[in-house]
Amino acid sequence: MKEFKSLMPYAKALDLVRTYSKEFDSETIHIGDSLDRVASEDIFSAFDSPAFDRSAMDGYAIQAKDTFSISEGSHITLKVIDSVTAGKVSDKEVVTGTAIEIMTGAMIPKGADSVVMQEFTEIKNDEVKVYKKVFPYLHISRKGEDIRKGDLILKKGTIIAPEHLSLLKSLGIENIIVKKRPRISIIVTGDELVEDIDEVESGKIIDSNSIMLSSLIKKAMCEMVHQIRVADDQEEILNAISIAKKDSDIILITGGSSFGKKDFLPKIVDNIILHGVTIKPGKPIGFASHDIPLFIMSGYPVASFVQFYLFVVPYLENILKTKLLKSVELSFAENYSSELGRVEFVRCILKDNEIIPIRLSGSGVISSISNSSGYVLINENTEGVNKGERCRFYYYL
Repeated sequence: MKEFKSLMPYAKALDLVRTYSKEFDSETIHIGDSLDRVASEDIFSAFDSPAFDRSAMDGYAIQAKDTFSISEGSHITLKVIDSVTAGKVSDKEVVTGTAIEIMTGAMIPKGADSVVMQEFTEIKNDEVKVYKKVFPYLHISRKGEDIRKGDLILKKGTIIAPEHLSLLKSLGIENIIVKKRPRISIIVTGDELVEDIDEVESGKIIDSNSIMLSSLIKKAMCEMVHQIRVADDQEEILNAISIAKKDSDIILITGGSSFGKKDFLPKIVDNIILHGVTIKPGKPIGFASHDIPLFIMSGYPVASFVQFYLFVVPYLENILKTKLLKSVELSFAENYSSELGRVEFVRCILKDNEIIPIRLSGSGVISSISNSSGYVLINENTEGVNKGERCRFYYYL
């Protein structure tokens, strides 16, 4: 079999892919449709939150100075002049010697500067005995305490989560500008591939790449357009590419990416920018500028999984101007040896706040990814990681 003439260093290959990634267009949508979308601009509050001083407790709105004379075992008596609940406003004013019953969330009445909790009072008829000294603004959520008018509340590039939706809604924001969803198509090639177990016969295998990659696409907040499986046939492959190009922003093709007899992709795809990278596993990755970006990926599930994380995810992060992956720096739990000259994608788990590598690591060992929760990249200039050495652990999508 013909070997790769040369492998491009991973860092150089990644930089090259990024040069072909342009920031994606935006669209305005209702916040109800914006979960897991990427904010396209900084958002600032047009209001204070809370918009008024409000009670943080059920109790009585009073003037704090009325309680300053209270000592242990003593109390004061105040006249209750009104009662107010959340969403209502009292038209009475609290003056010395008076109180207004108030519920959590209700607007603080004029004249009051504190709330005494109900637990420290005793009500009888229209009078309340207060048994605890309080100070000004106790149990009051001040106007603008949470957010001030003009505050930055959502940064550009933020992936919108449920807590962001609550914040946006509370500030009266109904529409938001977000990045459009990248539309991605998958083309899976291979004479040996079948759909389910009933079709398996000698030499045939079930296509597991399609479901894995389509799921990764959805986890990466992209839209799945076409999912096409074709034989190792040049015309079928080119026809599938032609179909996918019509309404896709990105195409992923798996299988036929090396230099075997039926590895057609490097021969029939135009404008290949790179082919073969110093990564383990997944070295036969290819990338073409084919009117739209086209990633040529391995037919081995583990290799295509790795290629997705090492190339497709950074590409998506660059066009969406966000970070899709969460990571943490932790210590390795044991020694791990790697090969010089290759960036190794080490599948790992976390246990007791340490990184533990999965030792089964071949391109066909699917359990090595299903049994891991993330990965560590080992630099091509090192021969591994020592126990106790701190590394960056990346969680899967």
